[in-house]
Amino acid sequence: MGSASSSEESAAPAKEDVVNGKGPPKAKEDDGRLDVEAFSNYKDEHPIIPNATENGYPKIAPPPNKKLDIFTEDDMQEPDAHAHSIKPEPNPMLEELVDQLTSPFTSDIIKVRAIFVWIGLQPFSMMKYPLKLNPKSTMGYLKRLALGHLSYAELFTVMCRIAKIPCVMVSGVAKSNVYEIGDEDVDDLRNMWNAVYVKDGWRIVFPLWGLKAIAGRSTGSTPGKDIALKGDALKEMILNAINEYYFLTDPSEFIFRCMPDETNWQLIKSPFTKTKFVSVPLLRPKFFEYDLRLPAGSQEGIILCEEGLCEVKITYSKKYVQLLPVLLFYDRENSGEHSKVDRHTAVFVEGDAVRFVMRLPTGGIYKLQILDIYSAWVCSFKVICVEPSNMGPFPVEAELGFGPYGDLKQTVGLEAKSHMKGMEVIQTNQEVDFVFARSRPLDFMVELVHNDIWEEDLVDCVSFKSDMGQLVVKVKIDIKGEFVLMIHAKDVGSKDDFDNVLNYLLIVKEPKIKKPGEEEEKETVFSKMDKKVLKSLGLEKVVNKGKGKDSASENEEDDRKRKENIKKMKDMAKPLTKEEKRAKELASLKAALTAAVDSRNIDQLERAIEDSKTYPELQDQVREAEAKYSALQRMRKHSSQVMEMAQSTISEIHRYKEPTVAIHEVMKATFLLLGESEKSTGGIKPSKSLKDWIHIQNLLRKTGTGSVIGRVKKFDALSVPLRTAKRVLAILEPYDRYEVTDASAGAGTFYIWATNIANDVVSMSN
Repeated sequence: MGSASSSEESAAPAKEDVVNGKGPPKAKEDDGRLDVEAFSNYKDEHPIIPNATENGYPKIAPPPNKKLDIFTEDDMQEPDAHAHSIKPEPNPMLEELVDQLTSPFTSDIIKVRAIFVWIGLQPFSMMKYPLKLNPKSTMGYLKRLALGHLSYAELFTVMCRIAKIPCVMVSGVAKSNVYEIGDEDVDDLRNMWNAVYVKDGWRIVFPLWGLKAIAGRSTGSTPGKDIALKGDALKEMILNAINEYYFLTDPSEFIFRCMPDETNWQLIKSPFTKTKFVSVPLLRPKFFEYDLRLPAGSQEGIILCEEGLCEVKITYSKKYVQLLPVLLFYDRENSGEHSKVDRHTAVFVEGDAVRFVMRLPTGGIYKLQILDIYSAWVCSFKVICVEPSNMGPFPVEAELGFGPYGDLKQTVGLEAKSHMKGMEVIQTNQEVDFVFARSRPLDFMVELVHNDIWEEDLVDCVSFKSDMGQLVVKVKIDIKGEFVLMIHAKDVGSKDDFDNVLNYLLIVKEPKIKKPGEEEEKETVFSKMDKKVLKSLGLEKVVNKGKGKDSASENEEDDRKRKENIKKMKDMAKPLTKEEKRAKELASLKAALTAAVDSRNIDQLERAIEDSKTYPELQDQVREAEAKYSALQRMRKHSSQVMEMAQSTISEIHRYKEPTVAIHEVMKATFLLLGESEKSTGGIKPSKSLKDWIHIQNLLRKTGTGSVIGRVKKFDALSVPLRTAKRVLAILEPYDRYEVTDASAGAGTFYIWATNIANDVVSMSN
């Protein structure tokens, strides 16, 4: 799909070539340019063929190393800045633009980066084009993108090949949010991406998903062509937002989301079959960014759940990441939408692993979605259940899960010394001590929670002692059942509410009474638990161990019943008709868009937009979501420096007994944006005033999600009233960033954040 020479452009094509669209015909005036009708009918004489290499291209093989080995954030700075400086107008032909874009660099990977970013920066759907334009010119290529006659993948391929970098357009299937695990009918999920050869290996680039310059566009059923929005849908675009995950994506990760038509373009040593591709869990970019792992031999995305009890296990290869489960029940017979099921999933943190244990309250099809603490989607599984569990819900839905999590010591200053797992089996009237080392002064509160017993009635069953760098929690329960031990903490002397910092699930059993003549059975922690509890916690392998013929007979019956259940579950997993699937997708996507806009969560909005932009029925909602996304993207960028601040920097600010006026005013403006009141409200219990430095100090001392960094992470700038933003700008107006930064680097960071946020709020209201 190379560029023609000037003599070729001026040569008049045969009449039949014009009719058949085989060449670039001239306008009626002999000026070497094309009129609009001819432009729309233009087809490249040598179009790019998906999956095809050119002569001399390197052998197709898995790359020798990973993205992190060849490309870092520091490598982005120079090509990204250069791409911003290159405009299409002064470059009449694409060859000239590519040369200007890549000539400053010697590294192929940096050239590819410059091309990738430049494409993403072009607002081609909003640009004005001449009525007569050569489709092989730079503006001609952009206009073809705007008309939907050219795809991102095609333009990326053309530009890389002009730069003498091997590049192939790859066709295949790409799973979106509407994809259901196990659905073999994936014809509607056709897409295009690229394989580019840099740093001695073929690498994957997905421009459509990696660039947000044309929000609301997606590859359609015609290979290589985008579906263009029409009318007002083109007016609100998301610009300059790059999803870095889809630039040089590692093939071993990419295959869980996208499968090429040709096996060799999977670029992995053990290629997936279609059966495996549609049956693995849906793993989102965050799963790999957090460096999570599925246990060896456990890559099934469809979980057949017997007796309503099952689990999913994920392991950490690096540091701990807090994961949150969302269990959704899909009522296929009625609405076709998912409804949330509360308190039927428990999270157990066990060293470098986390287990999501489910007790399903009714038979049917479920979806287990796993999110991070910021509501970014990490992965999901399909769960199919015939017989529900009769165990009921867990006593609490603990956001922190059960057990001492990985950064407990860092965030709270507690380190478990006696109980390292989140579940403990004890006997009635047995006193158990939970012992922790304590590295910082905190006030504590402990409580026991049960499904049917008030917490007030259990206060005598739990107590604690905190001194000499140690916390000891004593538990002694006189009735059997399932309880949750919850440990709460806050800073010493703080008038704030306690924060939950640690939880344990306690299974209380009555001690076994030995019958006369009965041999003493060797006790283990598991022998105290009944079969269903063991199953619900993934410990069923100890059931029936060492038992006799009765047990063997029982096992045969269990095996028969299990086979029947599996057959039923497979029947339930049969795919929907296309009409049912379409209706279900629309209902699900509409609900997801509404929830995303209401939540104002940037990751949730990105998912909803990406998955909905090919549906004409949803374009009004997509445009609203795009506008919110664009605003939040800017505000997240503003918050990045604050979120990267060390706790020591925050501590430095709150240690000031008498800060400068500038530091006080900056922190007052910061907390004003975060929702604190500037003045006391008076009354019987007057609120604290930001005019008092001691109140700001108390706010800065908070930890966890209540800390200033935690509040900035969850901050919703779109909810800031205009009057608050104007007040913040008035507070900060007498100062500049250099004056504040000289007094305190931390305060300088907050100054920049508060100023940017307030200016954005004001500008959006105009």
